[in-house]
Parts: sequence; structure tokens; C-alpha cells
Amino acid sequence: MGINEIIMYIMMFFMLIAAVDRILSQFGGSARFLGKFGKSIEGSGGQFEEGFMAMGALGLAMVGMTALAPVLAHVLGPVIIPVYEMLGANPSMFAGTLLACDMGGFFLAKELAGGDVAAWLYSGLILGSMMGPTIVFSIPVAL
Repeated sequence: MGINEIIMYIMMFFMLIAAVDRILSQFGGSARFLGKFGKSIEGSGGQFEEGFMAMGALGLAMVGMTALAPVLAHVLGPVIIPVYEMLGANPSMFAGTLLACDMGGFFLAKELAGGDVAAWLYSGLILGSMMGPTIVFSIPVAL
């Protein structure tokens, strides 16, 4: 068992505690049923529920960015491709600087690469893993 599995089991253990607290809060609270232990975990169920409520908004933003990638290739392709070729760069570099690889940057880089597999993989995976999340996630969340 690797460190990843150990961390996942620890996270699942605390998630289970929060879920039990959330269930028991419907019947008078954890302290009533579990005594001192229940008193120490009371309130974690509310955080558990907040996490579930946040998934809708986060999922909508992520799916929206992924669905937007082909549209960006179609709309921005005629503008971006000549500019990047004039600068001597592969147009797929635009995708990695704008989108994270898991949010459409990989497929946008594939469409803009024009058959250059090395540029597509570099932009879609390497650049999309470093620069893309900054633009797609960190800046909007910070604002």
C-alpha cells in the first residue's frame, strides 16, 4: 500500500465521520448519541454538506470550460494561427497558455497543432499543466 492509498483512506475515514455527524444531526445531534466523542465531531456534518453544495457550481464551471474548447478553436483559430506562425511558434502553444490540460487545453492544442505531434503534446500536457490552471482556475477563484 502506497502513500496515496494511505492518504485516501484517511480522507475517507474523516468523510465517513462527517457523514455520520450529518445523519445524526437530523435526530438531535451527535453528542446525544455518541457522548464525548459525538461532542468533538459535532458540526463536521455541516461542512460535509457545504462541500456537496459547492460541487454543482464548481462542476458547472469545469464542464463549461471543457465544452468551450472546440468553440475557441473554431472562433480563434483564424486569428491565432497566423499570429503564432508569424512569430515562429506553433499555434498549439496558445491552448496551453489559456486552458488547463484537463479543461480542454489538450484537445484545443491537438486541433491547433496542425499535425506537429511534439508541439501538441508539449503544449497540451506540459504547458497546459503549468500555465493553464493559473488562467483557468487561480485567477477566477481569486477574483
